[in-house]
Amino acid sequence: MDTQEFFETNGYVVLRDFWAQGELDSLQAQLDELGCLVVGPSFSSVKLSGHTMSAEQQSMLYDRLKYLPALSCMSGSPAIRRMCRGIGLQHPDLMGCCNMRLDKPHDSRHLFAWHQDSVYLLGSVNAVTVWVPLQDVNLHRGTIQVIAGSHKRGLAPFKRISNKVIAPYVPMLQRDLSLADEVTEDPVTIEAQRGDIVVFKQMLLHRSTPNLSDQIRWTAQLRITDLADADYRRQKFPTGDRTNIFYVDYPGHDSAARRAQEMQGATNP
Repeated sequence: MDTQEFFETNGYVVLRDFWAQGELDSLQAQLDELGCLVVGPSFSSVKLSGHTMSAEQQSMLYDRLKYLPALSCMSGSPAIRRMCRGIGLQHPDLMGCCNMRLDKPHDSRHLFAWHQDSVYLLGSVNAVTVWVPLQDVNLHRGTIQVIAGSHKRGLAPFKRISNKVIAPYVPMLQRDLSLADEVTEDPVTIEAQRGDIVVFKQMLLHRSTPNLSDQIRWTAQLRITDLADADYRRQKFPTGDRTNIFYVDYPGHDSAARRAQEMQGATNP
């Protein structure tokens, strides 16, 4: 089974030794420069324990990570565009949600439960997330798990878990929506090394696992949609920072009916 066939069948693929031009080194160097400014001159993304920065410093650092120039260079690199075309995106285009994560040791507060990125990010039905670890990842250091093939079922039933108003220009986040049903299938645990990338369809069910090591886990996430998708064009290229799933149609998902149901429920508790 070749790479594209594996990707279409399973909804994800690990591409080994993807970064060959020092892109990760550039990103990590800029991360360290930022860390020295925010946390202190002894900051090191390689050696820093998860317990040596304050909550305020962590918040400041996290808020600035997505603006690192090297992250933008990686997101729009020829290598990423070639890869996306190779797995079937005809006109790959960045979504406004490329960012980085820091996961402190033994801190489960910010882990994501089972979800589909499409519910929050929208984009084309074949949109992908590129997950970039800055060090080796596994169940000890923390990684992601996926339900292979779940993307083929389309949008999974979801429920509203907040009182946020449903309106055309109100984004819905993971604190607002969650899966309606429990995931009971056996997951695939992703193992990858520094230099690899994990590419998965945004319709794929996945979750993050806790970092059980003594060092912070650093990852970058690049999100890419396909402007050539006919339904995406018809709906005027919706993205999750400008609207929400109640105003976007995916195959098998009646957004208008779901919107009416949720709004009726809000008026008749």
